[in-house]
This record gives sequence, C-alpha cells and structure tokens, in this order.
Amino acid sequence: MVMAIEGTFDYVFDVSTVAGAAGPLQGRPREPLARTDRRLLGHAPLLEAVEYQREAWQLYARITLTGGEGRHASVRSASFSVDRGLVRVLRQGDVLYISRTLCAGLGLSILRDGQLVAAAGAITSVPLGTDVSARHPGDLVEQAEQIFRTRDPQYRTRESPIELSVAGVTRILHGGRPTLGPYEVFVRHGFLRGIPGTDESLSIERRGVCPDTAAHTTAQLLDEEGLRLSRDP
Repeated sequence: MVMAIEGTFDYVFDVSTVAGAAGPLQGRPREPLARTDRRLLGHAPLLEAVEYQREAWQLYARITLTGGEGRHASVRSASFSVDRGLVRVLRQGDVLYISRTLCAGLGLSILRDGQLVAAAGAITSVPLGTDVSARHPGDLVEQAEQIFRTRDPQYRTRESPIELSVAGVTRILHGGRPTLGPYEVFVRHGFLRGIPGTDESLSIERRGVCPDTAAHTTAQLLDEEGLRLSRDP
C-alpha cells in the first residue's frame, strides 16, 4: 500500500538571496492545490539550512521545512541532511525543488536559468531542466520479464533500472558512476519493488558548477537517513 497523498509534498523554493538557503526561503506548491488539500507540511513551508559536522570529514547541512498552516499540514516540521556543498552552490535566481513521493522517497533538484545544476535522491519526482530527463522504463522491463517467463512463469524483476537522457544520449542504469555530457552521475539503485516499494536513489551534478561529490553524498544521505518528522504543535 502506498502512502496517502496527505503525507507527500512537492514544493518550489525561489532562491532570493546571494547566500542561497542560509536564510529562510518561502516555499510554494509546484502544482496548484485546492484550499482544502492537505500535504505533509501544508501549502507554503519555510526552508532553513544549518551546517553541521558529525565528524571532522562530514561536512553536512540540515535542511528543515516548517509548515505554515496547521489546518493544511500533518506535521509541524520535517528535516533531512545534505552535503554542505549542495547548499553553498545555491545562487540568487536559482530554483530549488523538493518532493516527497507516495513511497516516502525524497528528491531534490537545483535549476539555474532552466538548466540542471544538481539533483539527488528520487530524481524522477522533480524537474531536471531542459537537457536532462529521467524515468522508469516500465515498457522495457515488461518486455524483459516476458522473455524470462518463457522458462519461469512467475519471474519478476526485483529492481527497475533508471533511464537517464542527457543532451540526446540515453543510458539505462542499475548502478555505477558514468559521465554523461557535462554531468557526473552516481546511481545507487533503481526502483526496488515491494509494498509500497523504494524509490530510485541517484544523483547528477554539473561539472565545474556543483562541487565534486556534493550531490552524490546527498543521495546517500537521503537514501540512508530519509526524513525526520516533528509532530509537536
């Protein structure tokens, strides 16, 4: 069973200061919501990012989303960890997208002038700009399963790969660290089947724009730690 839609969110944050997310950013829904619609953090959460180190080599930031309207929100706040470099890359005019899926996966992306700077986590749930796209190739997975079912009628793949297209070049990946055009890619895993299943975990970062491994480390943190919820009023 997938999560109720009230436990999801799909927010946009316009970066309005040179310091990026160092100060509060006001969020808005990516698609219009009805006045009665509820989401995990309501319709217009505030975003704050605070840097911290658990160990000398772990340069992280904690992103906290605080719900704005109690009648529309299920929790008071939610937080998750990212690589510090992913926050520091933000510039005035960037657009930050953060989404929580029906499988409770987290995805985020940063766009600058319509082009992808970086993305991490469940990236099929967030915009990737004009030159990058990602999807689950369900049609091809079904064709492959049909071939195996000629010998085992109950055969079913455990993992669906990710189909990633960059500037006209398409790769279908279960894992690995390929370079596609101006981007470095890190695929931890594709979509893992189950009840409700586990979203894909991967990252993309533009060379020379996003710090090395910032999105890669963020994908790992999102996959392993997920979202921390605070339900206190």
